[in-house]
Amino acid sequence: MVPTSRATFFALVDLAQFEFKLRLIQLSRYPLCARDVLLTSWPSSPSYRDVQLGPDELSSAASGLPVKIDRLSPGWLPSRIRQVQSPGKWALDLSEFNCAFRANGGFDPGSVALVGVERACGSTICGIPLEDDMILAIPAGTNVTATVLPGFIYAVAVVPTAIWTEIQEVAAGASIEQFSDRPAAVRLGNNDARSIRCQMKSIADHLGRVAIDSALPELPPGAFMEYLGAVADAFAGAAGLETGTAGSTGRHRRQASAAEDFIRSHIREDIPVIRLCKEVGVSRRQLEYAFRTTFSVTPLEFIRALRLNEARRLLTTARADGLSVTTIAMDVGASHLGRFAANYRLFFGESPNETLRRASRL
Repeated sequence: MVPTSRATFFALVDLAQFEFKLRLIQLSRYPLCARDVLLTSWPSSPSYRDVQLGPDELSSAASGLPVKIDRLSPGWLPSRIRQVQSPGKWALDLSEFNCAFRANGGFDPGSVALVGVERACGSTICGIPLEDDMILAIPAGTNVTATVLPGFIYAVAVVPTAIWTEIQEVAAGASIEQFSDRPAAVRLGNNDARSIRCQMKSIADHLGRVAIDSALPELPPGAFMEYLGAVADAFAGAAGLETGTAGSTGRHRRQASAAEDFIRSHIREDIPVIRLCKEVGVSRRQLEYAFRTTFSVTPLEFIRALRLNEARRLLTTARADGLSVTTIAMDVGASHLGRFAANYRLFFGESPNETLRRASRL
């Protein structure tokens, strides 16, 4: 970076603040236990929460990204979600997940997400195998798919695309004609990664205290912009890893993704593994390996998990739609009601009838 780049950076911050009318506004006290506020769409006033969410509540865990969640294994441990959001379409998420699930959703069309991975635990986002100390950039409007495994810890900064592009230009020392339309990742050195994580946690701690006592900024605060500058420097100094990973790993993930698409579109049908192999064009052993690599479960376990998750979604609205447990089980392709009920209880800690009764009281 040229010697004047830091001064240019701060001048750019001032310009961005002016252009986006980024100003401080007062915020009344916002309770930390506000679990009923879904922070997936941009709020009309700044919002903050630090909550424990169960596996059924994780659709609101990512700012700017309402997602569909399908559990991949049993478990009831809550995940910790810390979120700061502004009407100016910037956000900060710090999350630690304690369950395995598959997530699908469309990211905000006007913002970029920068995912700093502390502990990957074999998780993937947009087909990219995550690693500890990696930063992933997700462009605006991306259709995001993620496989999250227990122990996954990350921090996400969400920022308007125009601001991020200008910050990148400062880091690169040149004009960037167009921000990449594909997710890309860079691996940081241990010291750099540790420093960036400390910045993120410090920012979150500070904003959390501010949210309790007085006001949150509508604009990305100076420390937040400094963090974005550090991330831009990391991308400018290293070649990104593209979504289409090379070699057998990328091929296996594409095979698993194709199989997932087929399963979701035929969820009510009988889907033996041999049929899935023919649809994807691979051997049984190849498909098994692809699913183990991508989802950490077998194809049959994945199919069963998707059926159970779809049944749970239907059960929460069953009374309003006049549906019974038996009808729903058949609708999701369950061929044995007793086995379906046993697997459902194992996955969700309650019987299908208990879910139905609880939903009817809401």
